[in-house]
Amino acid sequence: TVFAVNRIPAHSDHTFYTEESQALRSEKMPLRMSLNGSWKFHYAENPSLSVADFFKAEMDCSPWADIQVPGHIQLQGYDQCQYTNVTYPWDGYSPIKPPEVSWEYNPVGSYVKYFELDEKLKNKKVFLSFQGVEIAFYVWVNGTYVGYSQVSHATSEFDVTEVLQDGENTLAVLVLKWCDGTYLEDQDKFRMSGIFRDVYFVNRPEHVVYDYFTTTEIQEEQAVITVQASYRGKAVPTKLTLYDAEHKEIASQVFQENIGTVYTHKAVILVKEPNLWNPEQPYLYTLVLETEGEVITDRIGLREICVKDAVLYVNGTAIKFKGVYRHDSDPVTGFVIGLEQMKKDLQMMKE
Repeated sequence: TVFAVNRIPAHSDHTFYTEESQALRSEKMPLRMSLNGSWKFHYAENPSLSVADFFKAEMDCSPWADIQVPGHIQLQGYDQCQYTNVTYPWDGYSPIKPPEVSWEYNPVGSYVKYFELDEKLKNKKVFLSFQGVEIAFYVWVNGTYVGYSQVSHATSEFDVTEVLQDGENTLAVLVLKWCDGTYLEDQDKFRMSGIFRDVYFVNRPEHVVYDYFTTTEIQEEQAVITVQASYRGKAVPTKLTLYDAEHKEIASQVFQENIGTVYTHKAVILVKEPNLWNPEQPYLYTLVLETEGEVITDRIGLREICVKDAVLYVNGTAIKFKGVYRHDSDPVTGFVIGLEQMKKDLQMMKE
């Protein structure tokens, strides 16, 4: 019955800037502070063997070992990699009694990060974002409990504005390898745990486009882009601008109320003589959503996918998929995947 405590609602994954020129140049997000790198770490085979109260402000964890984030503990000298298919991963250690999991064997990683907040984030609303943690974790900042989350391959974010301080801060995270959600995430893959994706602080305005969803429709001589959105706080004036691949402005629009749906606002953008996306010519337009204090950027491919008589079509052309069941995995880094690794996998498959 508990999947999270104090975790803010899920939203679309997008990049945001303070001005449009930054967005069009795809610069690094200016109001984001990365926490990747070396953290202090303690390993225990189960929760009863972990260090009690390690998260308290007066605790000094600096003598602990170092571990890299993002990363898996099993690929950095702790616990062991495990592959299972049809059996649950703790079968043989503890009875299989959903929703209970093994208590005797449930590896625990205690992480601590010491940091000073970037000047650009001071006196602003700050969110702490975990892009992926396997599988359940508790969070404290400066000794204050922030929250809990369980869902491995999705984002978990917390509002930490009130618990940050001037000077040195301490972020403490306790990660469990198994939880009741493991029954739902169980499938044939390697089992590895830890903070395996990016961790960062980010600032966003009080009133802002929070969640949006884009769909495309291909018509005879034009394409239709529909953008639906919801706001955090109150709705604010929002301008949408569409650029082609050379950053030439194609069209602009504003959000209108969209009563009676999940999303509160909607905009429709028409594209005459569109360049359609396909796998060999992946043409992308750039969409910019601009509000006071923030600019969101996204890339859009104009395509239409359908199935007719058991045949899959992209923009009216019949295609077949060829691929591998890869689970975002690498033989050296596990689920920690970078852009170059993605490119290498795609190139190998195409070759």
